[in-house]
Amino acid sequence: MSKIVRTALIMLCICGAPLYAKSKKNSAVSGDAGRLAAILADAQNTKVNFSGDAWRVTANEANALANRIYARSGGRAEARDLRTHVRQMHDAALKGDADGARSHAGMAAPFAYKLAE
Repeated sequence: MSKIVRTALIMLCICGAPLYAKSKKNSAVSGDAGRLAAILADAQNTKVNFSGDAWRVTANEANALANRIYARSGGRAEARDLRTHVRQMHDAALKGDADGARSHAGMAAPFAYKLAE
């Protein structure tokens, strides 16, 4: 292989690596946001009465996903707002306030859908 071709391939790899990493990072945010959107949709269901333990587990998982989405998104405004409402949902769920938790899940859902796109 000629020196010029080898140099061109090396430069292509060096320039392409950040683009690949960014694409992978965005897909991780999108995947986590989709998973969180499903959790938030389930949390808004008024036909099912969740136990206190179910609310605690759901709120903890939602909180962990929201924190991970925020960290991976680089602090985007949508991720910040999502994390804020999920934290409020988490606080309400741990206090036993199912209506408050459902309300905050509803407020967080649009941000999760936007990030899942």
